[in-house]
Amino acid sequence: MVNIAAHSAEPSVFLTAENKALNRSDVNQVIAFFEWAFGAKFTTEQRDEYYSIKSNEFENDPVGTKKGIDDVIANYREAITEPEAEQNRIRQGFNKGFVEQLRQLPNDAEAKLLLSVYEAASSNNTASQSDDSSSGVGGISSIVGKWVWAQTGSSTYTQGGAYLGGNASRFTYQFKPNGTVEYTGIMNIMSGGCNQQVFQSRKGKVSLNGSTMTIKWSPGRFTRDFSCDRANNYTKTVPAESTKYQVRLKTDLGQNQLCLTRKEETCYSPTN
Repeated sequence: MVNIAAHSAEPSVFLTAENKALNRSDVNQVIAFFEWAFGAKFTTEQRDEYYSIKSNEFENDPVGTKKGIDDVIANYREAITEPEAEQNRIRQGFNKGFVEQLRQLPNDAEAKLLLSVYEAASSNNTASQSDDSSSGVGGISSIVGKWVWAQTGSSTYTQGGAYLGGNASRFTYQFKPNGTVEYTGIMNIMSGGCNQQVFQSRKGKVSLNGSTMTIKWSPGRFTRDFSCDRANNYTKTVPAESTKYQVRLKTDLGQNQLCLTRKEETCYSPTN
């Protein structure tokens, strides 16, 4: 990953137009974003080509180009402040849609360049450890640890700028060497200025049979807290039950993931 701060001392201006300036440091930060997203490095030739592409784009549309660059930089700076598991989720979501868009633009110079960077990195990853490769889980020892899936959404503020809450979810499984598991799930939902949070926690016993994992859950706890209806908030007991999952381990951008499937597959990243 290119360090943003390392380029902050590069004030050289490519072009100026309509009270907008295109700085080399700005383009470097956009390149840093794509290197972070793709898990790749631009070659010197690719970097020079990208400078040229953005210069031409700026000459034709200085306002739009500068806004696009500023948006990418802002999103990148925000993304790299997140925990690694959340960064991986952001990368996956971005690459899934963005790479497909690039493939729909075979005659666009920027799309062709970015796609070549992505595909070179993807090819290298496949040669060493394929993004889509998966392995049998084996014994409990292979999944011991804490695994998380998380997602963040929009935030809500008062007219005065005070933070009210945001939309977010976080689900965690912690598998222990003795074959037990602890699960926590939390969802925060904002609607019409009202903040609703639901929380669930459970413990269980795990068994593995090939790619099938069975968890025998003990009674758990479910809590609902709604800021606009405090009188009807509650905590209740979730009954004991047995749940089966199809399970596999895979690698994504060099990181292990634990994928669990009931009706659909969800992949969890390791976390502390």
